[in-house]
Amino acid sequence: MKENDKENLELKDGEEKWFILEFKNLRDELNDRIIFLHRTINLAIVFWVIFLLAVFALLIFNAKKELIYTFLLLIPIVMDLLAFSYQTNQNSLESIPKYFHEKIKPRLDKKYQSNILGWEKFFAQEKWPFRFESITKVFPFLLPSLIPIYFLIARYPLVEYQVIIAIIDIVLLLVVLENFRYKLRRVK
Repeated sequence: MKENDKENLELKDGEEKWFILEFKNLRDELNDRIIFLHRTINLAIVFWVIFLLAVFALLIFNAKKELIYTFLLLIPIVMDLLAFSYQTNQNSLESIPKYFHEKIKPRLDKKYQSNILGWEKFFAQEKWPFRFESITKVFPFLLPSLIPIYFLIARYPLVEYQVIIAIIDIVLLLVVLENFRYKLRRVK
């Protein structure tokens, strides 16, 4: 570490209190974002139940196949939009511990000569074995995207607008999958 960098790590008067307040505010934000994530996952599951009930209702009341197919093709769009909300929040959630680790921790550790923010590092190491479980949380968002793929592979008799919806579904799925790359670059 350069001498100039060491000077930048020294806390000035009042800075310590500012870092501690910032730490507390970011911890509160972490808690709020975690609650939001769990609510988003629960909402995805509730949507699944509603969609399944709606499909059964359409089948029971002998709705036209075109209506049922269109309804089924619209489900992935709703779930992808919900997945985008989940992803945006998750990305911010992942950034907060990284900020703790890279910006706040070095300055406080220097002052107190201790590992004051050890929890973030410990938690990152502890959740490594649960990476698969972490990915399974997003299944409710991704599973409906199999509908258009199945329809196209099985050559269901879709009309032109339904094929366009199916293509939109697949494009949104690819965007969602691309956005889930953050799962591969976890906090330290």
